[in-house]
Amino acid sequence: MNMDRRSCLSAIVFAFLLIPQIAPVRTGSAGPLLGYAPWPTHSWMRASPKEVNLNSTILQNMVEYFSTDEITIDSLIVVRRGYLVVEEYFSHYAGNDLHHLFSVTKSILSPLVGIAEDRDFIDSVNASMLAFFQDKEIESLDDEKKAVTIAHLLRMTAGLDWSEEYYTAELNDYNRMIRSEDWIQYVINKEVVNPPGSVFQYNSGLSHLLSAIIQTSSNMTTAAFADRYLFEPLGIEDYKWGTDPRGINEGGSKLKLKPLDMAKIGYLFLRGGLWDGVQIIPQNWIQETSTTLVKVNEKVGYSLHWWTLPELNAYFALGWGSQGIIVLPDAGIVTVITAATLHESADAENILCRWILPSLGINKAQTRMHLRFSPALLILAGGPFALIVLVHIWDQKRLWED
Repeated sequence: MNMDRRSCLSAIVFAFLLIPQIAPVRTGSAGPLLGYAPWPTHSWMRASPKEVNLNSTILQNMVEYFSTDEITIDSLIVVRRGYLVVEEYFSHYAGNDLHHLFSVTKSILSPLVGIAEDRDFIDSVNASMLAFFQDKEIESLDDEKKAVTIAHLLRMTAGLDWSEEYYTAELNDYNRMIRSEDWIQYVINKEVVNPPGSVFQYNSGLSHLLSAIIQTSSNMTTAAFADRYLFEPLGIEDYKWGTDPRGINEGGSKLKLKPLDMAKIGYLFLRGGLWDGVQIIPQNWIQETSTTLVKVNEKVGYSLHWWTLPELNAYFALGWGSQGIIVLPDAGIVTVITAATLHESADAENILCRWILPSLGINKAQTRMHLRFSPALLILAGGPFALIVLVHIWDQKRLWED
């Protein structure tokens, strides 16, 4: 998971550096905070930053920064309590264009599994994954592989022998999977090398198994299932979702949405799965999604195909090229970014620490101080990617000196 890993490392950095600053959050403007806006099924109600107690100068500086030719992103959306506060499009991107979500697809696939269980298409997420692939001849079949459940797929703890660290590597399993004629067969043939549930291992193949499980259990394509039970209730009409050679929508990528529709997904999660009086996603699914179920790092976790920052009570959908949906439940904020860049300034954590959190009243100078001492924190973090993150933080530190 080379490129998506990079965004996740950014989240790790953000967790280490910013969590100490969250407790004393203040609103950016005096005055009462607006209540929740009407449901944005057909259109978003707009509000100025001041009306939702955000610092308008900081948010305007953010927009101006991304309007330069130095950093090119495609869109930036900020929603607070259902009010559209920032809606900006950059470069040659138009807001009505569909945007490739890359691995954000995984986080939108996840609630479809919860809906399938809630509507009895799937008996339980504790069911064996192999129950849905009885037509396959499976290699390396043993008791441990039989014990792999849907829940293990969602948490990336299936224990399969899988390498997705570097997408340019010849032996990268994701690349080998998408070059195969039968993606499902490729994944389920992998040997179990860790007891299911014991080790986090990012694996886009597991996401594709989940898509196949939805299709098998519902007798609908995953896209059709999403359209009926998720997109249509939210007023999401325009989307595209690529498939594997056998017509199964790719579970780990290839979904395209508009940025404002991405914000609807984030807002649905922010509101506990409820939309205009209807429980779209089971409430317990939202609770599990926002809860760390697997520790990836001392500060960063993983839940049901979402990344979590437990001390911040935040969770993220992240994708290659700086795609992201960021949910901050305590602040009532959803932030969306789309881009096609690897520049650090477009990373989710930089947008949060340089603009979104300061717009809530967090002192930028204090944040810079934590950036300055980041190497020591990274030593505590450890892990094989510490050097990469250290270089990243050095670049982030320079940004504050602009």
